[in-house]
Amino acid sequence: MKEGASRALKLILGLGISGLLIWLTLRGDVPCGPDQVAATGGDCRVSKIAQLVSSLGNANYLALIPYFGFLVVIHFCRTIRWGILLEPIGKPTFQRLNSASAIGFMALVTMPFRLGEFARPLLIAEKGRIRRSAAMASVVVERVIDGIAMAIVLIVALLCSKPATTDQKSLALVRASGWIVFAFFFALLVFCVVAYVKREWAVRLTERVFSPVSAKLARRLAGMLDAFIGGLKMVPDGKKIALFVALTVVYWGLNGVGMMMLARAGFGLPLELIAAFTVLGVLVAGVMIPAGPAMLGTFHWAIIVGMSLFFPEPAQYGKVVAYAWVVWGAQFSQQVLFGLYFLVRGHVAFGSLWRTSTGDDEDEEGPRAAA
Repeated sequence: MKEGASRALKLILGLGISGLLIWLTLRGDVPCGPDQVAATGGDCRVSKIAQLVSSLGNANYLALIPYFGFLVVIHFCRTIRWGILLEPIGKPTFQRLNSASAIGFMALVTMPFRLGEFARPLLIAEKGRIRRSAAMASVVVERVIDGIAMAIVLIVALLCSKPATTDQKSLALVRASGWIVFAFFFALLVFCVVAYVKREWAVRLTERVFSPVSAKLARRLAGMLDAFIGGLKMVPDGKKIALFVALTVVYWGLNGVGMMMLARAGFGLPLELIAAFTVLGVLVAGVMIPAGPAMLGTFHWAIIVGMSLFFPEPAQYGKVVAYAWVVWGAQFSQQVLFGLYFLVRGHVAFGSLWRTSTGDDEDEEGPRAAA
């Protein structure tokens, strides 16, 4: 299949998944709230879309001001934390690191099927200093740690919280997702450790497994794995590891606190802190599902599933869905605005970023972020 057709197919599939999940969250109707019942003098029903529009109209958008403040601090926590992982292989300036992070985070939320994950390593790669494979290893390590951390948070939060829902299927789904995410990232961690210790064995095994499919593909994958393992050898010192852990706690802690604050101040939903971390854990698991650009559908569906555990009443459904859309809009806007600023300032063409993220550009250095 030609590259152009392959991209188009990926985009169509992603948009299909996004559209399906959005449709599932908005189809049908729900019973009216107490005020509407009193006004009509009897039972009534309202469409979920009408309930969403009403809740969006009644939201307190001033709550977005402190929430944006949370998002800005979160951005810098993520950026500094990534810099710690990169230090052993090269020390990019904070300006370059911040530029690569901002554009990379924007790519992550705008490209389908999470192709934006490749953007940061490509942008930070610098000829003669930071190899793309080593930068990619730093992102994988970051993702593994975050995945395990949030899976543990979700499992513990579910054990400590008291969901109000009586829907045992939804509760079982959320619990299962926590264990699945934990198992996936723990397996990835084990693989990284084994590959680190048994580098030659891992490379030979990869080439042997894929040789029956394509000898050229097997050699390329083995070479990529060898370079990736080399990148894993960047272990910061003890103080840097402690700082990395502290920034991870602050980063995820601010995410949970910010979501709790926005739910309470923006929509009058009394979301407890432990419940907010449950919703955050469900969100992290949900956005792992490949979908269209901007994580449309997966982001909203995951928040709605998480929030519905604590606000199962049909009359509150509109607020829950409105909350999901506002959280998505706030995070998307912050990341895109930051990314666009550095994209223009660094003169990095988005088309070039797309080509390298999809593997069309083999240049080791990649498109440069602002130095």
